[in-house]
Order: sequence, then C-alpha cells, then structure tokens
Amino acid sequence: MKGVLRPFGERLAEAVERRRSQVVLGLDPHPELGPGVAEAVERDCLRLIGAAGASCVAVKPQLACFERLGREGWAVLERVCIAAADAGLLVIADGKRGDVPVTATAYAAALLREPFDAVTVNPMLGSDAMAPFLERAAEEGRGIFALVRTSNPGAADLQDLPLADGRPWHEELARLVAGWGAPLAAGGGLSSLGAVVGATVPERMAALRRLMPDQPFLVPGVGAQGGRPEELGAAFGGRPAGALLAASRGIAGAADPASAAEELRRLAWDTWEASAA
Repeated sequence: MKGVLRPFGERLAEAVERRRSQVVLGLDPHPELGPGVAEAVERDCLRLIGAAGASCVAVKPQLACFERLGREGWAVLERVCIAAADAGLLVIADGKRGDVPVTATAYAAALLREPFDAVTVNPMLGSDAMAPFLERAAEEGRGIFALVRTSNPGAADLQDLPLADGRPWHEELARLVAGWGAPLAAGGGLSSLGAVVGATVPERMAALRRLMPDQPFLVPGVGAQGGRPEELGAAFGGRPAGALLAASRGIAGAADPASAAEELRRLAWDTWEASAA
C-alpha cells in the first residue's frame, strides 16, 4: 500500500467485521542468541502467521524481541510484517515508545509508516509528547494504542494510585486519552487512538469504557497471564471492534496454534455478541 490510508479506526472496524475476529497474534520470539537465530525467528513467525493468521485480525510484533537481534532483527521484523500484511492482517508495532516532543517526532516517523498500521505508545510524558504521534497518525491514516491500565501485576503500584478525589490515576489518564482521540474519531466511529487495557483487570473495564467510549481497546494478558475472554464483555462497548484480544504464548506455545487461535476467536466473538444482546 502506498500513500495516505483511510483512518485506522475505520480500517480496523472493517477488518474485524470482514474476518469476524478480534484476535491479535502476538509475535514475541525469545530464542537464545547465537548463529542463525534471526533466520530461525523469521521462520517461526512466518509459521505462526501461516497457521493462526486466518483466525486473527492483526499481528502485534514485540519490537524488543527483534531489536535484540541487531541489524538482522530489523530486517526480519520488516519481512515478517510485510508477510502479515500480505495475509490480510493489520500490523501493530508493540514498542511502547514515549519521549520528549523532538524524540517523539522521530519515533512517530519511524513507526507510523509501512509496514506498520499502528503503534503502542507510553503517554506518561503528557500532551506535548503525544502530539507528534497524533499528528502523524492523522496525516498517514495510522493508529496509536496508548497505555492506560496494563496487565502486569506491578501496574497497580502506580496506575491504581488514588488521586485527591479518590479516583485511580489510570482513570484520569483514560480521560486524557479520550480527549486526545476525539479528533481522530470520524463520524461517531472508532477513534484511531486506542487504549491498552489489560485482560487481568476485568473489573476495571466498565469504568474505563465509560471514560473512553470511542477508543478501541487493545487487551493483552489473555491466556498465559490469566485473562479470560468471557469476563471482558464490557470492553467492547457495543462495537465488534471495541476490543482486540492479544495473545502470544497462548497461541505460539500451543501444540496446535491454529486450533488455539480459532478457539480464542470463537470465545471473543461469543463474548462480544453476548455483551451486545
């Protein structure tokens, strides 16, 4: 694909409906470093895309797992992402980037481009640091997923801290994300600025959905981290593409990745339909 794309939120909604899937295949290779490892990583990622891709709507390569391989790792990353796109999958670069505005501008240029459709970002530096990502996403028709309430146990150390009015800190972050994303929600559809909200905190979903009605949620932590699809109905917010369930080890580590991905696809779709009934 060349040139400016249609808004990411629009493309995401169409892709979910077309593929009847809300599953994001995490590509997090962790091999021992050594001769030939880059080639092995590429083969394994392509194998997973070939086996599980038909049940997914997107892939989410963890950039650090490729960056640690050096120059060859970046070349493998690009080839794997091109292969995913050729298979009809959206590509979400999972880098969780965030820095002062001048550096954020460089990150946005590096990652909001082919072969990536979207990128994860860390919004903790505030509005001026988010601005370059938002501007680039609008210009290029690409998407952003901002960390709001992550899936790791240590997230509670900071993200759940109470503010003066008693609200947890992550709810104020959600309010900011909704405001930043409003210009990227065309015609009442999904915004191209989404939110990362962990599947391990299903009790937080309803409140976060009320605060971010137009944000697609990228929901990691399903499977190996203990998140259960059937507990995530509130995340969808009445839209099939309201929540994307990300799984890496639960699919890649399965004896039959194709069956594991299809089972998750079915569970996610059933959860969405039950939540909308």
